[in-house]
Amino acid sequence: MSERCPNGPTGPTGPEVVEDLPIPLAVAGHHQPAPFYLTADMFGGLPVQLAGGELSTLVGKPVAAPHTHPVDELYLLVSPNKGGARIEVQLDGSRHELLSPAVMRIPAGSEHCFLTLEAEVGSYCFGVLLGDSL
Repeated sequence: MSERCPNGPTGPTGPEVVEDLPIPLAVAGHHQPAPFYLTADMFGGLPVQLAGGELSTLVGKPVAAPHTHPVDELYLLVSPNKGGARIEVQLDGSRHELLSPAVMRIPAGSEHCFLTLEAEVGSYCFGVLLGDSL
């Protein structure tokens, strides 16, 4: 739910709040709708989108088949403890392993997907799409 705070510090055009998160959106290649925390249509239009989720229950379970996006994507891997999460990224036929904390750029048009290899509770991988296209 998005709402304006009518009596906020900046008056009727004050801050907007979105609370019904994540928003599930279909993304090509993904086996289920992806959970989004920022979408292109929020706040009058954004040039960035943020999807992702907690990894500890996804070890060994792929969430997407290899797919592409028309915009760059950043994989942001975080965990409560350094080294608490590990993913294998397939990028244009090459394998890359990331150990948290880490970030990896997926160039627009590149075929990619990842598999969670290890993840302590509280580990997340976020996909930051640098544009308004999925």
